[in-house]
Amino acid sequence: MKVEMSFTTKTIIMLMAMVLTVTVVISMVLIRESDSSLVFQQEEEQLKNQRRLQLFEDILHNRMVLWVDMFSHIEMSEHQDLGYFYENLQRNQEYLMLNFHVEQLYLFDRNGVVGEQSTPISDFVLKLVRSTQQSLSSRALIRCEDVCTHYLSVPIMTDDEVVPVVILSASMRELLSLFNRSTDAHKVVMVQHKQNDNNKPALTLSSQLSQSNQDYLTELIAAFPKEWSAEKLVVKGLRVSFQGKELSVSLLPFAHSMTEQPYLMVVQDISALVNQKEQYELLVIVSAIVLFILFSLLLRLFLNQYRIRLLGISERLPMLADHKFAEYRKLVEKKHQASLWRLNDELDVVEDAANALAKQLEDFDGQMAVNTAKLEKMAMFDVLTGLPNRNMLTFQIENQLAHSARDDRLVALMFMDLDDFKKVNDSYGHDVGDKLLKAAAMRISRPIRETDIASRFGGDEFVVLLSSIENKEQVEHVAKKIIEEFDQPIEAGGMQFYVSISIGVAVSRHARATPVELLRHADIAMYEAKSKKGAGFRVYDATMNLKVMKKVELEAEARVALRESQFSLALQPQIDLRTNELIGFEALLRWYHPVKGTISPAEFIPSLENTSFMLELDYWVIAKATYLIRELNANGYPNVKLAINLSAGQFLDPSLPDFLQQQIIRNDISPSQVCLELTETVLVTDIERATSIMRTIRDMGCTLAIDDFGTGYSSLSYLKSLPADFIKIDRSFVANIVENADDRNIVHSTIAMVRKMGLIVVAEGIETAEQFEMLCHFDCQMGQGYLISRPIPEPDIWTTLSKNVHMGIWDSTRSNE
Repeated sequence: MKVEMSFTTKTIIMLMAMVLTVTVVISMVLIRESDSSLVFQQEEEQLKNQRRLQLFEDILHNRMVLWVDMFSHIEMSEHQDLGYFYENLQRNQEYLMLNFHVEQLYLFDRNGVVGEQSTPISDFVLKLVRSTQQSLSSRALIRCEDVCTHYLSVPIMTDDEVVPVVILSASMRELLSLFNRSTDAHKVVMVQHKQNDNNKPALTLSSQLSQSNQDYLTELIAAFPKEWSAEKLVVKGLRVSFQGKELSVSLLPFAHSMTEQPYLMVVQDISALVNQKEQYELLVIVSAIVLFILFSLLLRLFLNQYRIRLLGISERLPMLADHKFAEYRKLVEKKHQASLWRLNDELDVVEDAANALAKQLEDFDGQMAVNTAKLEKMAMFDVLTGLPNRNMLTFQIENQLAHSARDDRLVALMFMDLDDFKKVNDSYGHDVGDKLLKAAAMRISRPIRETDIASRFGGDEFVVLLSSIENKEQVEHVAKKIIEEFDQPIEAGGMQFYVSISIGVAVSRHARATPVELLRHADIAMYEAKSKKGAGFRVYDATMNLKVMKKVELEAEARVALRESQFSLALQPQIDLRTNELIGFEALLRWYHPVKGTISPAEFIPSLENTSFMLELDYWVIAKATYLIRELNANGYPNVKLAINLSAGQFLDPSLPDFLQQQIIRNDISPSQVCLELTETVLVTDIERATSIMRTIRDMGCTLAIDDFGTGYSSLSYLKSLPADFIKIDRSFVANIVENADDRNIVHSTIAMVRKMGLIVVAEGIETAEQFEMLCHFDCQMGQGYLISRPIPEPDIWTTLSKNVHMGIWDSTRSNE
């Protein structure tokens, strides 16, 4: 054979490709890190600017409030006459205008505004006065029309029942000046976020500006990319190339506003940072190219000497295939005589090994046939159990299907799996698990005929092939016999194990049926049997396949639903049963499909809970719930807890604590407002690991609740070891406490036991006044249910809360109106 490309050339090409790949990857990583560093600097500057803005707002607000309080204290201590106070206040208007940039000044008493006003009083000013008189505390808001103005209301303490209020309106110039002097901002201006005629977001300038600055900023806003949004500008800012400069534009929101959301737009010149980044990236690329060229040259010089020697070896090796061992040795001897002066290297070792191999090949010819037979046996039989393996099974299924078409007989396949075998394997080790598999293989083989085949499919899965079957009753009889074999415990490693088995049966006489299809049907039936939780068997039918297809379709629709925001949360209130105080809510997942309408959680959660998508959906629920806590805090409902249900997969996911911490920090909420609900089934799956994760979450400051208490594995011993805060009594017990004495005693004793352990009891499913009164009599601390309130859909949260919550107390009489 003629050499078209030598091995050394291929090696050089391969190594050069590897070096090129590594060089490109490292360069890309360094460049990406440079980009990330620039983005990080912008985000850090955004946070600093937000804190500066908040600080300046507080300083200016408190300064004006302090001045009014001191002035009113001095004036009102001598005269309680508001007219006299107003005259003195008017005398200081020029002082306020010069020092505090106050533009307008009003005084309101029980009869309205004091003194004559040249302009009518705006409605929002009157609302601000009423709000201040009700709360007896100063209020501040920003009103933006053509220009944004800061309004401040300060109550004046007098003997009058209706508190007088001073209203001050000031321009934003001082705040902008303070902010501009404390930063290196290129431009600072007040803007409003509105929708233009095409229903697209737009920014409107709301500051007094020179014509040049106004034109400059207007052109800058017009240069924003199409995909810009106010949220993006608030969170991390926007990078814009404008008039030969690289600018970073960000929005800082104000806490108080009356109309459209006002922002402080900060424009910073980051051209120097961008140029520095580009120079760094150029240095990385040039360095990578130089290193690659240098390495390629050295590699070529080093490996070329081996090419000639490899060609000589390739000419001699074909002699071994033709068993020309003598000729091969003669050439080797000549080669050694010609190269006595050279030190041996790896190629010489290869030649010596080939020479030794040539000497042994003749002796191996006879042994090869024996070894081939052994390998064929190993390829067709399982090493551990001695049963036929998957290869043999597939071959036998094909034969049986061919014979069944000719003899008009059925072919039956039983796919079986040992229940909870993984727990034995993980707890006692693979050695005990292997012994258990051997014993199980023997029991599976007992009830079948010699013409049938029992095989190990893999792991703890076995398949039995039944031939010459006349009806399905024969198959069911064999399945029952196999299940009975596992009624008695199995001894393995000096221990006894009670192991059950789940069997799926597929029966066919179709000549065109394939082994893959038959195995798939039996596998589907086996999982149907396993879902029944216990030893049993199921025979495959078409509905099972439809069920699997429906599950796959539901998962696909759920993934689309998450992308298209079809999921939402409904909040069910949890109250203190003694005081009716609103303690918190339980977050319940809801799905509204645009075509199918509302899909019940009882339909989609069981189908999704064992899929990889369920973990993604669970984390969406946490992110959404923590955001709602932030919204509750911002809308006047602080310290309200939100209970979030966790699935087994999410709770045991190692990234849960970090993700939860990130959401708490991101939404600026207290960890104590987050309560995670876990079912008993989740906890007992791996009690040690569950306890460790629970402690980690509690150390973060979050609380934990055990849901559906009493329906699973409840016991005082494991309850004492779990670091929980709340115990939720399942609705199945609460529903019958009035009529059923047993349930009443269970609930009463559970409440007493849990309270003695220092935990808080939450009763679920309270639907009648009699249940409510009985739970109060049992000293149950908290409760939830339809009597208190149905779950509140997300769009109705604020309306429902404003109607039913007064001074933190939940009005149950109006919740279900």
